[in-house]
Amino acid sequence: MPIPSLRGVSTPRWPMRIWCDDMKMKSRLALAVAWTPEFREAPEFEWLQTWVRTQAEQVWNEVEIVESPPTRGGDPALVAGERCLLSRKTLAAMRETLEAGASAVAPQRLAASGVPGLDRIRTLRGIERAEEMILSNTGGKGALASPPYPAVLLSHDAASSLSGESPGSILAGKGSSFHPVRSGLCHEFIDYYGEVREDILPFLDADCGDVLEIGCGRGATGAFIQERLGCRVTGIELNPVVARSAAELLHCVVVGDVLEVDPGGPFDAVVACELFEHLTEGGVFLQRLRSWLRPGGRAVLSVPNVGHHAIVADLVAGRWDYLPVGLLCFTHFRFFTRQTLADMLRAAGLHDFEIVAQRSEAPAWIEDLPPALEIDGESLSTTGFYVVIRID
Repeated sequence: MPIPSLRGVSTPRWPMRIWCDDMKMKSRLALAVAWTPEFREAPEFEWLQTWVRTQAEQVWNEVEIVESPPTRGGDPALVAGERCLLSRKTLAAMRETLEAGASAVAPQRLAASGVPGLDRIRTLRGIERAEEMILSNTGGKGALASPPYPAVLLSHDAASSLSGESPGSILAGKGSSFHPVRSGLCHEFIDYYGEVREDILPFLDADCGDVLEIGCGRGATGAFIQERLGCRVTGIELNPVVARSAAELLHCVVVGDVLEVDPGGPFDAVVACELFEHLTEGGVFLQRLRSWLRPGGRAVLSVPNVGHHAIVADLVAGRWDYLPVGLLCFTHFRFFTRQTLADMLRAAGLHDFEIVAQRSEAPAWIEDLPPALEIDGESLSTTGFYVVIRID
């Protein structure tokens, strides 16, 4: 049966046979996360794994966090990728498949499901609707792709056979002979430390000599800017593990909080992508930014828009769900519209700026909203803003 597009579909409820107290009673699960050193330092993904554990606690009576799958006790073990979102529905489907006789079960990545419209999903409710649609049509079952797996649920015997293997090795399929059955779906968040923001380049002057990138991650964007403009990029990065990788690519990397460190300067340009909303003292940051720029320099920020239609639709539905990445990131301290951004810039004494919308496709339902709501169609179809600040 073909899977319909997400747009405008009212999805059926997926029947959950496992949701009865008798099946949940006296059930235990060992949960091991395949952490890398980089993401152990990221509070967003620590929060994600806490969320996954709470989902698992709705399927199993007890959930024990372990460093690696246990070899004693007779309990199944779940090995989860650090960026993997596993809902209770998927975990229930995986458990049901395991108890039907499988020795190992792995979910399909949502991105690999082939459902149209996945690139427009911005919120947890959107992920849930896509998951429910697929599970109601296919059960999420089928041939499993080759490793690496996003997560795998192991029977006790399968876990025991992997004694000595790290969670990362298990997900990579190393040293194992098990062949997981596919059941359920998961959403794997982007590796934002390695993202390359090519879209920033048009806002920079071609003759930049020194550029400061705040929140440089592994240095992928900074290295791209260096290569294209032939300039020197200095990075600021809070995560010390990630900063070591950036130091191999950039002119210089300063490790620490942007509100405290001294990166030197002055600079011809300052770049900060998806950082402003994470700061507790945005006004202080803007003053520091001004002090780092030489006369005639410019700062380029990228800031998410809280007025995007995905967030508005969730609010109407009574939802506001944080995620580790995106418009409703768990570590956002402030939320901005075009107007609130402009107000904060002016309050900091910055008046020569331009705010450019990052547009996305608008859903059809926007046209059906009553005029009395004073609809801002541009805001509803804007995922974020480029903010270009010029210093005299």
